[in-house]
Amino acid sequence: MNILLVSQRFWPENFRINIVINQLKKRNNIYVLTEKPNYPNKNIPKKYKKKFFYNENKNKLEILRVPTISRGNNNFQLFINYLNFICWSFIAIFKFRKKKIELVFVYATSPIFQAISAIFFSKFYKIPSVLWVQDLWPDVLKDLKIINNKYLIFLINYFVNLIYKNFDHIIVQSNSYKKIINKNVKNKSIKVFFNPENSNFKNKIKLKKSKIFQITYAGNIGKAQSVECLVKAVNKIKKEKFIINIFGNGSEKNKLLFFIKKYKLQNKIKYFKPLKFNILKKYLHDSDAFILFLKKGSALSNTLPAKIQTYLSFGKPIIVSSDGEAKNFVKKNKIGFYSNAENSSALSKQIIRCVNINYKKRNQIFNNSKITFFNDIELNNWTKKLTIYFKLISRNNI
Repeated sequence: MNILLVSQRFWPENFRINIVINQLKKRNNIYVLTEKPNYPNKNIPKKYKKKFFYNENKNKLEILRVPTISRGNNNFQLFINYLNFICWSFIAIFKFRKKKIELVFVYATSPIFQAISAIFFSKFYKIPSVLWVQDLWPDVLKDLKIINNKYLIFLINYFVNLIYKNFDHIIVQSNSYKKIINKNVKNKSIKVFFNPENSNFKNKIKLKKSKIFQITYAGNIGKAQSVECLVKAVNKIKKEKFIINIFGNGSEKNKLLFFIKKYKLQNKIKYFKPLKFNILKKYLHDSDAFILFLKKGSALSNTLPAKIQTYLSFGKPIIVSSDGEAKNFVKKNKIGFYSNAENSSALSKQIIRCVNINYKKRNQIFNNSKITFFNDIELNNWTKKLTIYFKLISRNNI
């Protein structure tokens, strides 16, 4: 198949779409429309500045990068970055008109409006289109308090639903997403595909040697994460024998460091800069458990964060402080410990339960994680299911 991917975020930026495309390209011709890399460091590498449009052939991928304005350091610059991609993608996407595209595929991180050019391309050339929804708009804007004006929210919601209606097919990363979109857009083909991950399982659980229980968080430290809840929870149980290691960066990093210093928890919560995954993997293998701490909010509670799948791939207990989808996923599959979002007392109790876990319980969680992972998330199986789905809906099968 000839597949056109439209995604503002793409390699070398670290997003889930990269591993999916690496699998799809083995049996398909993949064309990519994206921008020049500038996430998360906001600086465009020098080599990409040499050409206005940057054509790149990388590992059997034909990539077209549009002229890019960096994300910058404030919301206005970020808005300009989003608007820039939307405008340039309209021009650039028609450069693929001679590639005999059979399917247009959009990886819809924020903002979802990056999908608009794909709609026009698919309608004009009568090519089936698929939208892979990663963030719920405008819910995520409300949850993170980026926009509070109800009229503006109503307007954004109208245009988001218009985008949903104009895609032939939608795939989503959680069951909650499917229910919400189905309410807003009737009679739409919507499939649930949990975000995939490579397997990181080892053959068996090893008996713990260290006396200090190691809990790890790896990922963004942003407005979606309740760093205050985490710090308060740890402060309540700081005499227990555990350490939380945090690898990441984001808008709330300084807030996290401030609270760690305020509560004198430097020996309980260790902060590290983000690492490349091949290096981070060693720390994840050596961890005894993983943790996730989200704020309250409709979009956040309906999202299954991709780091859950990453944690799951190691077979270790997952501690979740969250409402909705993430908590229900851990609870349903019996893969860890859970409490409601922003409840520091409940979170502290779940951390203690995890720290005191026995070998039998730990082994049960490992086995449950393995079953869940290979049924729904393991990359090879997941890609096979997606490929079958794509073939059924592609241009050649209309």
